[in-house]
Amino acid sequence: MNNGYKIIAAIADIHIGIKRITAEEIKKQLKNNFIKPLKQFSQLDGIFILGDIMHTIVSLNSDYAEVFYWFIDQVYKIAREKHSTIIILKGTQSHDNDQLNNIKHYQKNDDHVDFRVYETVEEITLWDNYKLLILPDVKFKQTKDIDKYFKKKNAYDMILGHGVIDNMRFFIQETENMPLKTYVYNVDDLVDASKGPILFGHIHQFQAIANQFYYVGPFTLLERGGIDSGFVVVGISNDDHKKYKVEHFINPDSADYHEIKISKKIIDTYSIDDIISAIDEIKDSAKDNDLVTLRITRGDERDAADKVMMLENRYRSDPRFSIIKKIKTKKEEELEKENEQRKEKYEYILDENLDLTEMFYRYYVKDVLPSLSNDSKNNMKITESDFNRSLKNREK
Repeated sequence: MNNGYKIIAAIADIHIGIKRITAEEIKKQLKNNFIKPLKQFSQLDGIFILGDIMHTIVSLNSDYAEVFYWFIDQVYKIAREKHSTIIILKGTQSHDNDQLNNIKHYQKNDDHVDFRVYETVEEITLWDNYKLLILPDVKFKQTKDIDKYFKKKNAYDMILGHGVIDNMRFFIQETENMPLKTYVYNVDDLVDASKGPILFGHIHQFQAIANQFYYVGPFTLLERGGIDSGFVVVGISNDDHKKYKVEHFINPDSADYHEIKISKKIIDTYSIDDIISAIDEIKDSAKDNDLVTLRITRGDERDAADKVMMLENRYRSDPRFSIIKKIKTKKEEELEKENEQRKEKYEYILDENLDLTEMFYRYYVKDVLPSLSNDSKNNMKITESDFNRSLKNREK
C-alpha cells in the first residue's frame, strides 16, 4: 500500500532487564502499548528500534530473556504482515552489549521480511529512494572518522542514531585518556545533513529540537523525575522528504513519579503516625511500579532525628522509594528566618499597584526613619503629602 507517504514507528531505550521493572510488567506494557497499536495501523512501512533494547546482560533462561525474544518475534510478525522494514541499532555497550548477535538470524530468513541490525556507522538506501545515515552508539579514535558524514548539506533523507548531542553532553562520563571516545553530535550538523527527521535514542526524555531532531524517549519510566514515556510515529511525504510529521504516543501504563516534600515544620508539628499515614495514602493510590522520592528536611533536635529514622526504617527497603535528607542547623534556620523577614519587609517593591512616589515613601518610613535617633526623628518629621511635594519639587 502506498498512500503518498511512509509511516514509521520508532522506539528506543526499552531496557529489558532493569531490576525495578519485572519481566511480566515490561512485557505487559510492550504488548498493550506498542505491539497492539502497531497491529492496528493500516500502513506501517518501518519499525525502527533505536538502541538499548536490553539493560544489561541477561541469562538465556531468565524471564527477561524470554521477554526479549518474545518482543523481537512480535515485531517480526507485524513486519511480515504489513511488509515493514525493521531496523535495529546497537545502543550503549554496557546495556545492549553483544546480545543483538542472538537475533541476527532473522536477517537470513527467506520470508521476505526486511530485517536489519546495525552495529557500525553506515549509509544505506531504503525503499528505493530514501538515503539514511545510521549512527549506532559506537566510539571512535578520531572525530574525523565520523565528521566526514556531515560535509554535505541535505545529504540524507533521514538520520537514525543512538547517542549524545552537544546540548546534552553533561550526560557523558569518561576520562580524557580513554583510547576510544564517545562522539558528541552537533545538532546543527545533523540538521544540516538531513532533509527529513532525525530520530535518536539514549536520553530518557522525549524532546524535539528545531522540529527536526527528536529523542524518541524511553518506552517506560526508567528513573526518578522522568516523564513522557512512549514511542513516536512518523509520517513522511514520498514526494518531498522535507515534509513530515512526528507524533509522540504515550505509554499510559508507564510508572509515574511522585515527590513528597516533608519540611522541618511538618516534622516538628505532626506525629510520626500522622506523617506515615499521609505517605501511605499516596503510596496506596499509586501504581505498583510508580517511583516515590521523599525529600526530608529536619532540624538537629533529637526528636526530629528519631522521626526521620522511623521513616527510613519504614520505606528504605521498598525499591520504589528514594529518601533524600537534609539537616538544617540553627545557623541555617536563623539565616532562613532573616531572609523571610527581609522578603516580607521589601515585598512592597514588587507591588505593581504602587507608583514610584509611594514606593519611595514606604522606603523612607521603613528604612530611613528606624535608623535615626529619636531627636533626629522629631526634627525630621514628615508626612506623606510633604514627601510627595518634595519629590515633585525635585522633578521641577
